Amino acid sequence: MKKKIDKIVKYILKNLNHKIIFISKTSTIIEYIQNKYSSKFNPETKFFTIEEFFETISGLKILDHHSILLYFFSFLKKDDFIEKKFHDFFNWGPKILNDFQNIDFNMVNVEHFFDSIISTEKINKWDLDFLKQEKFFFWEKIHKYYYILQSQLLKKGIAYHGMLFKTAISCLDSFFSKNFNTKIVLFLVQNVSFLNQCEKIFTKKIIQQGLVYDLCEKNISIFTLESLKNKKMILNSKTCLQYENLKIIGVSKEIEQVKTVKNIICKSIKKNQKPNKILLIPGDKNLTIPLAHSIKKLGINIFFNIDCSLNNIPIYYTFYFIFQLLLKKKKFKKFPRKDVIKVLSNGYIQKFFLKRNSILKKLSIENDSDFLFEDEIKKYLSRNDLWIIFKIQTNDIKMILISLIGFIRKLKKLLLTNRKKHFLELNFISKLEIYIQKFRIIVRKTKNLSLEINDVFNIYEQFAHTENIRCIRKNRRGLYITDFTNIFLENFDVVIITSFNEGVIPPNYNNQKSSLIPFDIEKKLQINNTNEIFYFHHLTRIIQFSKQTYLIYKDQPDEINSGEKSRFIHRIEINSKIRTEKIKKPFFPIKSKRLPIVIDKTKSIIRCLHELINQGLSPSSIHLYNYNPLLFYYKKILKLRDPEKISYKKKIGKIIHKILKILYEPIKENLITIDCIHEMKKNYEPLVKEVLLEKKEIIEGNNMFFYCIIKNYIEKFISWDEKFVKRGHKIFLKEIEKKVSSILNIGSKKIKLHGIIDRIDEYDGTTRILDYKIGFSRIKEINVSLKNIENIFYDTNYVNTMQLLIYVYLWFQSSILKESKKKSPIIGIISPEMNGDVLQIPINIFRVLKTNSDITYENYKINVLPFLIKRISDILDPSIPIIEKIY
Repeated sequence: MKKKIDKIVKYILKNLNHKIIFISKTSTIIEYIQNKYSSKFNPETKFFTIEEFFETISGLKILDHHSILLYFFSFLKKDDFIEKKFHDFFNWGPKILNDFQNIDFNMVNVEHFFDSIISTEKINKWDLDFLKQEKFFFWEKIHKYYYILQSQLLKKGIAYHGMLFKTAISCLDSFFSKNFNTKIVLFLVQNVSFLNQCEKIFTKKIIQQGLVYDLCEKNISIFTLESLKNKKMILNSKTCLQYENLKIIGVSKEIEQVKTVKNIICKSIKKNQKPNKILLIPGDKNLTIPLAHSIKKLGINIFFNIDCSLNNIPIYYTFYFIFQLLLKKKKFKKFPRKDVIKVLSNGYIQKFFLKRNSILKKLSIENDSDFLFEDEIKKYLSRNDLWIIFKIQTNDIKMILISLIGFIRKLKKLLLTNRKKHFLELNFISKLEIYIQKFRIIVRKTKNLSLEINDVFNIYEQFAHTENIRCIRKNRRGLYITDFTNIFLENFDVVIITSFNEGVIPPNYNNQKSSLIPFDIEKKLQINNTNEIFYFHHLTRIIQFSKQTYLIYKDQPDEINSGEKSRFIHRIEINSKIRTEKIKKPFFPIKSKRLPIVIDKTKSIIRCLHELINQGLSPSSIHLYNYNPLLFYYKKILKLRDPEKISYKKKIGKIIHKILKILYEPIKENLITIDCIHEMKKNYEPLVKEVLLEKKEIIEGNNMFFYCIIKNYIEKFISWDEKFVKRGHKIFLKEIEKKVSSILNIGSKKIKLHGIIDRIDEYDGTTRILDYKIGFSRIKEINVSLKNIENIFYDTNYVNTMQLLIYVYLWFQSSILKESKKKSPIIGIISPEMNGDVLQIPINIFRVLKTNSDITYENYKINVLPFLIKRISDILDPSIPIIEKIY
């Protein structure tokens, strides 16, 4: 990007004699131009970010989100809201402020918006009984406060971001008419489609008055109104990108990513790669410190430029535990012992306030009750600065704030003894002090406020979860660490992105957590800009401008995330032949001291197992037992529901099965013809939307990701049939999603086996039993031999083969399919290849013994059935306990 900027600036120096204003959305570009070229320009040349430029032309100053929130609260009238709503302000206030931001950023017609949302609220609250009808309408009050807030802010010459942008847009024409000899140069660092409405209008105006350069494009190009009009949303599901320089790595544990990153860096350095040409992006910020520590051990310097959320800084938990203690004090009128211990055991409290103090030991020895009274605590802490916290009266808002500020200042003074070491803590505590001090001023000026400790805690949580500290530590020779969405000027040789998991990249967007506007109104008025396409576009830019990119994700669930790879990886796999490298042997082997849970098969368990085999035993039940007998016990014996969310893979699989059944059902008991194919090709796309959307109107978020995968699979599946029909092969569709069952006799026990065969057809007169899978296949065929047949019914790696072998038995036994025992079926899995095409993976049974891959019923009874019987017998055997598998 630097080379592009240099060429543009040199061109401007050579060809423009006007007074120039350089503008960019990010300060990085402006600082670069100003530092390198300011001496070569006329002294009247100005350098602005968009925000700074808007502040200049509007005469307003941006106030941070948290200060605006407190200011909003300061003129809120209690009489305008029901009591509960008023006291809950610090829960709904931030969401309303976000909504105001989005309304202004997107230049939404304010009156039209409030008319819509007030009408919706009135309809939802309407009651047939006039006396019971709601008299208070929340959005009517918010409509009024939208204008009150803007009016009050304008009087003081301050604004929130959206308000500033909207106000500045109205001032643009006036500014241009007064500065017609000034040339404005605007640098864009993201696709126009991702700009909010204010930024789009601003860009159009600049095109008329100056020059607009798109730094995202490979070649330097000047924007015109025509090119802006023709600029469409890019990177849809069919976008063709080059991924030769991309490598995807799956690891089993979160911390193993650190070792993987270390290995990649070591290999790069050995190849004479300079550290400052390596970019590291921690997808999950919690990995930043372990990653940095690992890199420093290699003797490599680091260039930090990263946002650190306040709730990710350890000192956040010091105050969190203090608030929890005070909330319990309010509830019980005394202190729960465990909460006292949490506060006194905190690292910062121990280091700065207790040191060698033996208070914790005394509390343990002298008092074993669950609660402690204030007088008991006073005995130990009356001369300690911590007493400020314990003596707080939780219903006196003024004293709560005074005490907190006093404690913060004492802690701050102690942290200042080592500024360098406690850089993050000092930033955190300084921001918190200013915020609580502002709140204290509002409380002092406002009469009749009945706020308590829970309100202060809500303020603290909202503040800590939305405020960031920008950590910048420059080192020109150091390895660069930054955020995923950050704009960087350098092109890097090696880029490493960690935690590339679903919900991390792209992040989960929860409308209810950030907005009070109903989803349908938000979409109708195009209010929200949260868009996963922006994240995918940014990823492709990173890949495009680097020589080698590594995406590392965790493939096992834990308490941090689901272990599901990002939908972006799925999309890349569909559109390319790239393979994921999975590190099976962990770098950090965990020697579990815990012994597996062992449950003997009691009479009641045996009775439950017999009930299960009478109801029906499926291949998936056998697989569950193979995977972990304890899970089988929980789900099949105790009938416990799985608390985990259904994976994306299972969701997509269910939808694909449903759509294929709808498409192929009309053809059942008929030949598949070209006319049938054309009819399905015509109908499949609207059908995918219908099944996927159900009652919703718009495909977005996860559904957009599902839609791309499902649509592609269905399209390729139909084309797979079409290919054979065009070649003259006759395919007679016998069954689709066929439920089959049969009784298997094991000694005196009658086992009901059942399952659903995805498809049974006749291919040129030979029966095929087919099973659909959505996972990519890297093998062309599966061979079953006498050596591995026993493993198939025990080893989880053979789950698909085991499933089909059981289906073959059910097919042989089916009374509906006459003459089935006399014929040999073809069995296979229908699975997508890495390039997206669908292929049939044949399962060849005992090819070593036969000249062909077919199997007869007699052959099956001798060589396959005994192993299926043995597996089921072991599951039912009372002498074999249920033993947990620890992975």
